[in-house]
Amino acid sequence: MTRYSFATLDRWVTKVEKIQTAVVRQAVGDMLADIQIVPGINRGGARVRGTIPRDLGALANSLRSTLYGSSAMTQTGQQSHVLVAGAMSAGDVARFSWGGSVAPYAAAVHYGARGLPGTFWIDVAADGWQGYVRAAVARARAEIIG
Repeated sequence: MTRYSFATLDRWVTKVEKIQTAVVRQAVGDMLADIQIVPGINRGGARVRGTIPRDLGALANSLRSTLYGSSAMTQTGQQSHVLVAGAMSAGDVARFSWGGSVAPYAAAVHYGARGLPGTFWIDVAADGWQGYVRAAVARARAEIIG
């Protein structure tokens, strides 16, 4: 059993903060990387729940990733989450959104409109959040234990 004393408290806190940061970076990065981009209706595909359809517009590339906290940054583009997730620290707040002036139709694709079903990629990703955290914790434990 590991014993901690008041004299080693600072080292323990530093270690825990590093582990928490590693877990949040891994979970956020994995969640966003798992959102699949599939051919849209105009390219012979279908609306598939949990995915971003790629047709003629720039929906997938409209991702805006913003970090508030230990450092502040905003990145735009399909892979913008990589830099933001990699810069996160435990306790930071990040926002990831699609649409804006690049793809103003994002909400219609996400929720559905004009008789077409929504793909709800954000909802599906959010529903799986606990699984991403559990996997990141398991990975951190495996690295710590060796």
